[in-house]
Amino acid sequence: MSPAPARRSALTVPSVPLSYVRYLRARLLEAEAGLTAMNEKYERTKARFDRSYARQGITPETDIVNYINAKAINPELKFWYAKVEHFQREVAAYAAALTGLDAARRMLGDDGYRVQENGRPRNKRALNRAG
Repeated sequence: MSPAPARRSALTVPSVPLSYVRYLRARLLEAEAGLTAMNEKYERTKARFDRSYARQGITPETDIVNYINAKAINPELKFWYAKVEHFQREVAAYAAALTGLDAARRMLGDDGYRVQENGRPRNKRALNRAG
């Protein structure tokens, strides 16, 4: 049986540059803002579409087949929905990158970029104590 691999010390773990983490956070915030804006535009466009087709008597309740067909061929709805999907993918990508970096940092014991809460270092032993 081979010996267990030696655990890497915190000094040998390459730290993620703080500037990269800041960049990812900024991009995540931009993507969230873009998602909110595109979602609002899509909702306004869809409401206008619904009102237009409701005047013709085509609603999901009365004529679902024609409603779905009209919705599928509407280029404006397709465009805004594609924008919503784009920003959803961006949010997911940046959030996944930050989550992965945080998980790796915790696994490797590297506190390289974490901002200390309340201006003081955390005591891990004190977290499990009551009171």
